[in-house]
Amino acid sequence: MFENFLGTCWSADSNGGTTEAEEVISAVGGPCFSSAGHVGMINAVIYQPATLLKSDTDLLSSGYDESTSPGRGAFTLHHNLTLIAVDKITAGSEIFLDFGSEYNGYEDVTKANIDDYRKMDEAIEKMLEFFNKHAENIGEKAADEVYQFMKNDVLDLTAEARAPAARSLLPSTYHGLQEIMDKGGSALNTYPSVVKDVDWLKNNAYCQDNLVVGVSQIEHAGRGAFAKREMKKGEVVAPMPLVALNYGRKALTMTEYLNEHGQEVDSDEDGATTTVKTQQMLNYMLEHPQSSVLFFPAGPLVPYVNHGGKDANVKMIWSTKPWSNVKNAQKLEVESLSGVGAVDMILELVATRPIKKGEEVLLDYGDSWAKAWKKHTDEWKKKMKKVTLKSAMVLNEKYHSTEKAAPFPAPSEDDSDFGNENVALQCLLLYDVDKVERRRNEDGTRTKVYPWIPHPANANRLKTDSAIRSINRGGCRIVERSGDEASGYRYVVQPESNPDILVKNVPHSAIRFVDLPYRSPHHDETAFRHAIGFPDAIFPAAWKDLPGGYKDRDEL
Repeated sequence: MFENFLGTCWSADSNGGTTEAEEVISAVGGPCFSSAGHVGMINAVIYQPATLLKSDTDLLSSGYDESTSPGRGAFTLHHNLTLIAVDKITAGSEIFLDFGSEYNGYEDVTKANIDDYRKMDEAIEKMLEFFNKHAENIGEKAADEVYQFMKNDVLDLTAEARAPAARSLLPSTYHGLQEIMDKGGSALNTYPSVVKDVDWLKNNAYCQDNLVVGVSQIEHAGRGAFAKREMKKGEVVAPMPLVALNYGRKALTMTEYLNEHGQEVDSDEDGATTTVKTQQMLNYMLEHPQSSVLFFPAGPLVPYVNHGGKDANVKMIWSTKPWSNVKNAQKLEVESLSGVGAVDMILELVATRPIKKGEEVLLDYGDSWAKAWKKHTDEWKKKMKKVTLKSAMVLNEKYHSTEKAAPFPAPSEDDSDFGNENVALQCLLLYDVDKVERRRNEDGTRTKVYPWIPHPANANRLKTDSAIRSINRGGCRIVERSGDEASGYRYVVQPESNPDILVKNVPHSAIRFVDLPYRSPHHDETAFRHAIGFPDAIFPAAWKDLPGGYKDRDEL
């Protein structure tokens, strides 16, 4: 089921999780999850630098020590996925992202793509200018003949194979051109329902900005969700659209096969031993002990809501929105749940008492979770392994501290951090291909050197240039360092993806450590793992396919 969301922020490319394993599917809630995809109406994009260049100073300065905390590996270190507007988004407008060429059918000549919409809007403006100036003078018949010539002959000549798609965006007569522009362009004219009345939204939709993220006040919990404003008892704090994962525990189990030397081997090799681990994502899933299905709550910042036990100030209830067919989903058998859209499986987090602005929002995860966490913390010191190698998060704090950041060492300088087998360097690299230099090497050969350019925040370029929206980060090696603390450090780096070139003037901020596959604290075999309890009082009877609970699950 999760693969269905790979066109959105669930791709690990989007949130910086690509180095966690050989193949990664991420889970992200909130506006990123609830956004739609339409190639002609892209009004927001995922801002790639946000996740790679994130800061963890808040967490580390709070006293969290990953080498000793029982919370090590229990909560995600990936955060700060950011959407930025690349077009004017009016109140009531739907958010549209670029879901990729495959989703959008970019090469389909019968379907308008982003270039068609953009070019036709430009053409419509020019047509309008012409007809506003000349239509009255040349007369209705002549004006219509000119328009039909533009619409058919000119488009056939200029748009060639894409002419039918481009033509579909034009009105039957030139009198309809102004209406298209008044509606905001050819895309909005084609799909006017994407803009809702604000009053309708207030009465029928969910607010997605009631929460903000900060360091949790609960020890070892990592980050938490806090109220952005005061909320009354019974008020919806956040919606929780559910994504079902059939046979969830099996899907989140990883089995590693090792030989006597601790090296990974095929499962059928003689003498291979197995190590079974559960993915960290289990900690963010909802689970009922009598069901084989796990549910990911894809609400805005909902995964940051921590366990509060008796101090919980929110609870889960089912949505009663008229546009959500919750009652039908509750009658389905578990095998069908992965095919149910999240819009028809929505829970609400509602306040059980008044919540003050800035107060941490807490949910009761259930007795089973609470007992498991207590057992884990009680036994932590006994089973805790000594952590000798620092994670990427800790190293990035050393080199990017807001107080005094250390420079990355040049190749001639010795630094034990670069011998850390758990991490690697990654750079955010865009460079100007039109400004190439050639550096002479000692062996007489020459290497192409390109100047680094910043990831543009220019809205128009982010909207129209798919290369800019794509992933521009990857492994790199530092070749030289210049500058100082006062002027700022600059580097010459060699991209791992193209080792035949160099990129100069790379700023200190564009270089980060990342954890190598299966080496981050997320994969610690002693890390806490337990799903959030799905309250029995609201769990549908039809979804209880394991009457005997976990015993049946093991047999399944």
